[in-house]
Amino acid sequence: MHTLPQPPGTEDYKRIPFQFTEELSSKNVFVRLPECFTPLERMILQASGNLQRLISAYYNVPSHVDIIKNNVIPTSPLALNGTCQQQQICMQYDRKARICFDKKLAYEADSILYVKDQNVLDLIEKHKYGLGQIFGHTRRSPDFMLLAVGRHGTQPGSSFWRDYSLRIPDVLDCFIRETFVEGLFDEESRSSGQLPNLKNTSDSTNGHHQQQGTIWYNQPIEQ
Repeated sequence: MHTLPQPPGTEDYKRIPFQFTEELSSKNVFVRLPECFTPLERMILQASGNLQRLISAYYNVPSHVDIIKNNVIPTSPLALNGTCQQQQICMQYDRKARICFDKKLAYEADSILYVKDQNVLDLIEKHKYGLGQIFGHTRRSPDFMLLAVGRHGTQPGSSFWRDYSLRIPDVLDCFIRETFVEGLFDEESRSSGQLPNLKNTSDSTNGHHQQQGTIWYNQPIEQ
């Protein structure tokens, strides 16, 4: 399985194996998560395709997506372990986006995309769509799988993240990391309608994280 590299600066973090639900489906809608996350954080960590709507509803402001990076990665079908074999189209992208609410940063999303459909390719290249917009345009619900969750530091409300995959067979495979700002659900932020500024977040780009933290990684359930 293709995954993102570990977050910078987390080499000394505590790592705990955890059995997340393998996949969400119409019959299986529960994702078990570590107890150390708050109820609101757990809602965010298991959101599938509706994350921006949830945070927009919480703060009662619209979302805005800034595409920071959208690079094509040179590759070949044989280099993808069969992911794109026998597909007419296969483009790989390295993307980074910032998602803001009322001009305040809420989270950053790093992703690797494998595109196998010309319509989706046009949405990325010509229209610069974000992932939420792409899935909305295709009118197909992707398969969601949670791969890991983590927390920078040990204090309540500190920055946290999740790694997960979204897949639409023969159309698009995505491997995504979303890193949420410190104090995302502070009462002060909610009552004022203002999210924390960028200076209050962990700098995931430069790896300036605290030395303490925890990563829970998916340990598949034995059949």
